[in-house]
Amino acid sequence: MAYNALDTDAWISTDAEIAQSTSKRKENRQRVLLRAQVHVVRLQSHLLVTDISRSGLRGTTDVNLRVGQTAFISLDDLTHVAGSIRWIQDGRFGMKFSKMLDVLPACAHVDLGHMPDHQERMPRTATRLKAKLSLSSWSSGARIRNVSKTGMMIETDLPVIPEQQLLITLSDGKIFDAEVKWVEGDRVGIQLATAVSILHLTYGDLA
Repeated sequence: MAYNALDTDAWISTDAEIAQSTSKRKENRQRVLLRAQVHVVRLQSHLLVTDISRSGLRGTTDVNLRVGQTAFISLDDLTHVAGSIRWIQDGRFGMKFSKMLDVLPACAHVDLGHMPDHQERMPRTATRLKAKLSLSSWSSGARIRNVSKTGMMIETDLPVIPEQQLLITLSDGKIFDAEVKWVEGDRVGIQLATAVSILHLTYGDLA
């Protein structure tokens, strides 16, 4: 089950509620109500990107992929982009991103071509870029209940366990690398791999 919209009525707790919930924490947490998709990571491996555009990439990997499979790529070991595998051949593969990258110039022109049967595509840049590939075993919707710069508390029906690796996808396409720290029923405490801005996490581009 995928969520496509951010709850516009995300709420902020009173000072008293924040004080009570953060009195035993090293970092202040802000209570929110955000929807997300949680992906349990089953495999991570390195790959080589041989060319890339804002809409997709081609690369090589030893991992067995299948056409139509969802994959996550990290080009800088900090952020991730999701996409689907479009083709595979002898260890090479093509991937189409689910969201345009900002890595390449936004003003890049589409390759219109000159042949009648030419299909428009974004211009590609040849590269030898090392990247990280992540594959998920299963995923489910979740609600983010509170956040800090380095962690979250979410509610999900996924059967996760401590130290398990997760990828958290927000409705605006941002993807966070995380690790499960504790589980109590359907509540899960996770630690983010990199610190985030609480304002940008809560309000996105409005912050």
